[in-house]
Amino acid sequence: MIPHPRLTRKPFVVPAKIAHERSLVAYRADGAAVVTFEDGQALVIPRERQYDLIPATLFGLNERLTLSATSPVIDETGRTLREAFNDEWERYNEILATAVGPVHDYGYYAVYGARGELVRYAPPEWHRLVAVASSSTLLGDPEGKLNWQEVRRVFETTVVAVAGASVGSTVAHNAIMDMRPRALKIADKSVYKMENMNRVRIGYADMVLPRSEVKHEFDPGLRNKALAVAEQVYAIDPYIDIFVYAEGISAGTVGTFFAGGEGEPPADVLVEEVDDPRIKLLLREEARRRRLPVVMVTDAGSAVQLDILRYDLEAGLPLTYGTSDEELYARMEAVYDNPGNREIFFNFVEALVGADYRQGEMAGILAGKREVPTSTIIPQLGSTAAMAGAVAAEAVARLRLGASYPPRVYINKANFKVSVYQ
Repeated sequence: MIPHPRLTRKPFVVPAKIAHERSLVAYRADGAAVVTFEDGQALVIPRERQYDLIPATLFGLNERLTLSATSPVIDETGRTLREAFNDEWERYNEILATAVGPVHDYGYYAVYGARGELVRYAPPEWHRLVAVASSSTLLGDPEGKLNWQEVRRVFETTVVAVAGASVGSTVAHNAIMDMRPRALKIADKSVYKMENMNRVRIGYADMVLPRSEVKHEFDPGLRNKALAVAEQVYAIDPYIDIFVYAEGISAGTVGTFFAGGEGEPPADVLVEEVDDPRIKLLLREEARRRRLPVVMVTDAGSAVQLDILRYDLEAGLPLTYGTSDEELYARMEAVYDNPGNREIFFNFVEALVGADYRQGEMAGILAGKREVPTSTIIPQLGSTAAMAGAVAAEAVARLRLGASYPPRVYINKANFKVSVYQ
C-alpha cells in the first residue's frame, strides 16, 4: 500500500500477526530483527534499537482504569471499559503464553526506518486510551450532557490544521496530548534554527540533518519545522496521521489544507501561527469562506493573547478583532511596500492584535530604551511560548465541545493582569 504523500514521516505500522505470517519481521539467533519491506529491501535492527511499549501500556491501564462499578459503559450491552480491558488483558496473556522468544502476535510493530528502530505498541484503541488515562473527564461539554465516550469520539474525529510550527508546534503537541485526535495537519516551509531553542522543545536530531544528508561541511543542514514536528509526534503515537505541508501555505495549497481530499480529511479548526502577513490573511479569508473557527495565540514578552474568530457561527466577522478588513489590508500592503520599516511593520501588528503587547520589558525593548544584545525583531520567552501553546490547545478542545469564548483575552504571567475583550 502506497502511503499518502503528506504522511512521509509516518513509520511503517503492521499488526504483529501479519508481520510474522508474511515474514515482514523475523528474528535472528542473536536477537536482531530483520524487517523486510514490500519492495524487498531489508533492514536489520539490533536488540539495542528495539523497544516494547506493550507491557508499560497494559500495566498502566490496569492501574488507572476504575473498577467495573464506576467504569464508563461502552456499548449497548452494558459492557464497561474495565470489562473490555480485562478481556484484553486475558487475551494478551494467552498470546504471550505461546510466544517463542520475542515472537508473539499481540499488538503492532512500528518501523522507524530513518532511526533504525523497531517498536511494539498495544493496539490503537489501547494505546490511545493509556495516553488519556490521566486526563479523566477534565474536558467536557458546557452542559455536561456528553459522556466520556462521546467526548472521546468528538476529539478523535477532530482535525486541527496548524499553520506555523514555531509556537504552532507547541499548540500541536498540547492539542494532541489533550485530545488524542486521529489526524492533524501542520504547515511550515521554514527550518529550525539554533535560536529557536529558547522556545521550542527540540533535540539535535530535530534541529539538523545527519552528516550523511548535508551537502558540504559548511551546510548547516537545518531541518524543516513541520517535518520535525511530525517525527516528534510519531515517536509518541505511530497511529496518528500527520499531514505535513513542508512547502508551507500558498494560494496553491491553501484549498487542500482546508478541504483535504484523496485520503486527507478536511480541517475542523484552524490554528493560525504564521509570520507572513499575506499568508495570515489568506488563511483567515479561506477559513471565513469555509465557515471554520480560527484560533491564534500571540506570545509577547511575559504575556499571552488568545484571539478567536468564530466564522462557524458568524460569517460576517472581520479578519481580526477590532480592525476593519480594509484597514488591515492597507497596513499589510504597507509592510511590503516599505520593507524593513519597523514603524510600519508594528502598525500592522497593532491592527492585527491590538496594543496590549507593548507592556513591561517588551515595551522598553520596542521603544529602544533597553539594552538589546540581539537583532530579534520581536523577542520571545520559552515559558510564554509554552503557556501560549497550552492556552490555545485547550481553547481548541473546548470549542469542539461547544464552549463559548470572548474574541480576545490577554493574560500577563508577570503581573497576573487579565484583560477580556467582548
